[in-house]
Amino acid sequence: MVLLVVLLFGILVLSGQAAQASDDGACGSGGLAKAQVSASLRLEHERRTQTKLVSQFTVRVPSRWMHAAGLLMGEDSEVYRQAMRCLLRGTGTQYAWWGEWRSRAPRITAEKNLVEVQVDTYAWADSSGVKYLGPWDVEIGKDYWRVRLNPAEALRGARWMSVVVDPGSASALTVSPRPTGGKGNTALLWQQKSEIMPAVDVRVDPAWQRSWATQLNRLRFLGADTAGRLLWVGSLSVLLLVVVRRTRQATGSLTVDETKQLGTMSQWAWMYAAIGVVDLGEDFLYRALAESPYDGWALGQARHGLAASLVTSWALLLFGRPRRTIHVAGVVLTVPALAVAVWPEGFGLPAHLFLPADASDWAVIALFMASGCAFGLLLLGTAATGWRLSRAAGLIKDRTSGTPRELRLRHAAPVLLLAVVVIGLCVGFTRERDWQRAAWLSAHGDPSYGTAHLEALRNELTWFAETSMDWWLTYDWTLVGLAVLAVLRARVHRPAASAYGPDTVEKFWLLIFFPVAVGMGLGWFVNNGALSWLWVFVNLGALWLVLVLGKGRGVLDRSLRRSGIPLGKALDEARRHDLLDRARRFREVHAKLRRLDQGQSDDEAHSRRAYERELRGLHHWRTPSGTADSLPADVSVVDAALALGPRTTWWKNGCRAATLAGIIGLPMSALMIWSDHLRGEFLTSTFYYGYGLPEVLRSLVYWEITWAGAGFLLGALWRQLPGRRGPVRSLLITAAFTLPIGLDAVGNWITREGQSTLAQSAAAMLLVMTLTGIAVDLDTFRGERRYWQSRFGLLLSIYQMRYFSLQMAYLFAQLIAFLTLWQFFTDTGGPPGSGPSGSGSPGSGPSGGATGN
Repeated sequence: MVLLVVLLFGILVLSGQAAQASDDGACGSGGLAKAQVSASLRLEHERRTQTKLVSQFTVRVPSRWMHAAGLLMGEDSEVYRQAMRCLLRGTGTQYAWWGEWRSRAPRITAEKNLVEVQVDTYAWADSSGVKYLGPWDVEIGKDYWRVRLNPAEALRGARWMSVVVDPGSASALTVSPRPTGGKGNTALLWQQKSEIMPAVDVRVDPAWQRSWATQLNRLRFLGADTAGRLLWVGSLSVLLLVVVRRTRQATGSLTVDETKQLGTMSQWAWMYAAIGVVDLGEDFLYRALAESPYDGWALGQARHGLAASLVTSWALLLFGRPRRTIHVAGVVLTVPALAVAVWPEGFGLPAHLFLPADASDWAVIALFMASGCAFGLLLLGTAATGWRLSRAAGLIKDRTSGTPRELRLRHAAPVLLLAVVVIGLCVGFTRERDWQRAAWLSAHGDPSYGTAHLEALRNELTWFAETSMDWWLTYDWTLVGLAVLAVLRARVHRPAASAYGPDTVEKFWLLIFFPVAVGMGLGWFVNNGALSWLWVFVNLGALWLVLVLGKGRGVLDRSLRRSGIPLGKALDEARRHDLLDRARRFREVHAKLRRLDQGQSDDEAHSRRAYERELRGLHHWRTPSGTADSLPADVSVVDAALALGPRTTWWKNGCRAATLAGIIGLPMSALMIWSDHLRGEFLTSTFYYGYGLPEVLRSLVYWEITWAGAGFLLGALWRQLPGRRGPVRSLLITAAFTLPIGLDAVGNWITREGQSTLAQSAAAMLLVMTLTGIAVDLDTFRGERRYWQSRFGLLLSIYQMRYFSLQMAYLFAQLIAFLTLWQFFTDTGGPPGSGPSGSGSPGSGPSGGATGN
């Protein structure tokens, strides 16, 4: 009888527990009634383009909760995901929160009778709409933002120990319910005395800078951004056409090569503008159509983007004028893409090209081939145009027989195929990582998970032709730079060209070259490029200003003592060897004089008076007409030799300095890439943004072009820049690079945005240009290299002891300043897309485009 009673009692208890579990649902919310919950949300506004929303969520669940053991399992286990879903999401099985990012993996701590879960997440207020992170819903509106506590249903009956909302520098308009206190300077605190969850609802009035940074998805703000970028392209195209016309008017008779290159430049200026209109105006057009009665037309953007990519690619291919085999390859690549764009239904594709989950393999393969071929054709067209312009600029030398080197298919095809495959794999890899991040709490065993996963990856395939064209063409400014170099090279080789330095017309081309290949594409404030086009003129004006300030102050602008003839005309290239011999003898005599001063004279040493007499003799010079004259008293033959530079013409000086700057800048390029792509929140963008990994390599190209372009300007203007030594001459080029950065920094200060790596970029340019100036001075006396054990010994002789000490002190001061700036800015990882823009690019660059949300 007793045994029967015990058995009945056990059955009742078990049935009661089962009923309780059934009432609690799959998450067993009844077991969480005594869970202790704390939640906080902090809005970080300062020194950022977009506000960062930072959530900290802590739950202490009883060990007897039905899913408590699952929290101690690995993140890839389904029981872990189910337990975390109950705490962070809900009773559903599929969740893809694209706006939520995890700063670290959830920290699970097992205690006596408790399991503590701490989850740190963040999101970016980068667009209007609702952002979901942790237990919070943040609505980004036009006039105000709204923060609401909206946890998982299973935790609503838990013990809410504290809730904190810190609006930061933004002011709270309304608060519900009334907070029980405050925390710190701006945080609002709710501490519950009962087990009822506080229905926290806070309306926040952000500063206009942070509010504007979220409005790019609104048509008005997108229109301003598109207009600014189009004005960038249009302004540069107009400047190119104006300078082409000025060149034709200023030059009496043009050579055949000049006429050809000026015609090429005119054609490219129009094409550059047309490509910009297609590439930049397309997104705004379809955005406007989406809000118009023709919204059905906007659904075909992916399909029309495929066609636009083909048209752009063929325009570049025809402009490049490659061999016939390249054209045949272009036709082969065009056929699959054109067929899908014109007749998608024939391949089982919908008209808008968005693949459903049940799409056939044939349809997927067809879209895959079309997207890959379209991107390959774009690369082929760019390669053809770049080859033509590079050959005209002298970067691709003719064969020894004199025949030009052509772009051959057997060389281009493997490279292009490898590029398409590698970039495609990188995009697929990063998009897969992004999906795993967003859907990390979804039930992987559920069939709907596989369907959603497949649709997300196929969606990337649908947009690949569109996004790859947008990404690739942000560097079409490199082609503009090549076209400018081609014109300059044609002018240098005309019979009446000046070897001393660029004339007025050539300086106009150098002025345009600076914003294209050297100056940074800045002027982006509150996530909008409406003012970015002004930096074309800011960069151009900065170089013009420093040239005006330095005009007439160079060593070669000084005059001979008697005739008054400028040194630039008296020191012709025919007498360079004599000048270098005199400069060497000058240094030797000064070395003997220093030893005399130290009481260490040689047995064969002359008296001081004899050495001084020899030094005066070294300063004697003859004018081009043969009249006896002498150098200015404060200009030595070493100064004069260094002022000429290492090569016979200003063009060759520029090419040599560009090579040296590119080599010297390699370590600095690596450091800038780390700063822009591989640290802090920038690393997140690199590994989760579709083109983040290829962008690292393209950033290397960007910085190398920047250093080489600045080096070319330094060498081309070498004979006209003030200063007796290379490091001093490099200051003006560095100043021209830094002035636009300073103006952009003022704008960032007004908009309360971070300065990112602007200071580091300026310091890096100063360091690279200083070392390039030293290398150019060393290269001027390269004929003496055989007499010295090392280049350092030769450099010590060239600069002499007192000058060398000053140069080394100056260089070490730069290194200390650079390292100081580096240490100061390395902890200011900005939000995705907040890095500096590329040279000549309307808002693109090492960090551009990565939204991460």
